[in-house]
Amino acid sequence: MKKVIALLMLAMIAFMPSISAQAIGDVNGDDSISIADVVYLFKHRNVGLDVGDLNCDNSVNVVDVVYLFKNYDTFRDPVVFAENFEMDPHWNEGYCYVKDSVGNEFVLLKEGATDPQIEGATVLNLPLTSLVTMTNAPIVATADILNIDSCYDSIKGMPQTYTKYSDELLQRYNEGLIINSGTISEMDYDAVVSTDPDIVFLSYLTSQDTMEDKLNEMGILSARCHVYLEPTFIGRTEWIKYAAAFWGDENSEIIEEYFQETWQKRNELVRTTSTADDYPEVISFSLGSTYMSIYGAQQYYNRMVNEFGGEFIFNDIPGTASTRIDKEIFYERAQDSDVCIMRSFVEVTTVEELLALNPDFEDFESFKNGKFYVSCSDYYIQETKDPIGFMEDYARMIHPELFSNGDSNLKYHYKIQ
Repeated sequence: MKKVIALLMLAMIAFMPSISAQAIGDVNGDDSISIADVVYLFKHRNVGLDVGDLNCDNSVNVVDVVYLFKNYDTFRDPVVFAENFEMDPHWNEGYCYVKDSVGNEFVLLKEGATDPQIEGATVLNLPLTSLVTMTNAPIVATADILNIDSCYDSIKGMPQTYTKYSDELLQRYNEGLIINSGTISEMDYDAVVSTDPDIVFLSYLTSQDTMEDKLNEMGILSARCHVYLEPTFIGRTEWIKYAAAFWGDENSEIIEEYFQETWQKRNELVRTTSTADDYPEVISFSLGSTYMSIYGAQQYYNRMVNEFGGEFIFNDIPGTASTRIDKEIFYERAQDSDVCIMRSFVEVTTVEELLALNPDFEDFESFKNGKFYVSCSDYYIQETKDPIGFMEDYARMIHPELFSNGDSNLKYHYKIQ
């Protein structure tokens, strides 16, 4: 029965929009996606899994041909996964169009290029020289992925608390090259004005609605980035494309390649875990004082559990919102789950530290069988900078038997033993 359920889950994955750019949909390698790729795949089913296994079922067959035939028009779209921004790059014509999470439109115009005159869009001339960000993702995370001086140089302001998550930005902050722009809930407007920013990046938080209104009054351009509201992990990761666009076409090309590597790794992990004979019950949660906090089944942590061959034990709770569950009710299901993944803002690396937080964990099946894991305290930062490593952690925690070294070399989670 579990095998049947898993196959149904894989079928659902297959019919989600799953090809994000030409590096995967371009089967014949002609730098475009068209009916020619469908014909090529029909005639050449001996292409590698990374090229032809479009539905991630660990084989290349006529199902992939049909899948490509039905979707090749959609596969041309430069953004597929992210639901909270739009992007239409025309770098060969000298510009890129982007729309943020609340409908603000921008034309990012290369030096010397002609303004395409898109109604309602604000033109920003590249390269930008002064950015302020009130959120880590996507600007700070993308800068660290690119690791290019010109990108770091443009960041003039950010909350001091975020600087500790980037060695380069922390050094620049300590040298006075980056100012403290306030906190995620309260902006230092005088400090922001002193940077003469081209644009200020804001998050989804309601506290930053007020910031947007105030910046508008001051005539300072802002963009809303609802990164953390993306329902899928790949969609959240895709925001690096949005950030890179503000640093121009060359950086966009680097990030596109990075995103493709991330997407291909996701597909590889889906294929690997689809070979499992059993599908363990998994609980992914955060610990409170009198309650446990979980996200709904459609939130990206729990989707990863289901994609990578596990069964999230609260799949009956819909949506993506965080829900507080009384401990006793939580225990009824979680105590017998095969795998526990606890997200924590404090470092918990040993049995003693875990049981000091909650001695009841000692009675959990996952604790007894050695499959109780705790995130590193800055997991929410690391998952934006290294999505490949973060995804692989999840796959290894759910199915260590399918990977060399099993779960012994996790990057962002501790195995409690």
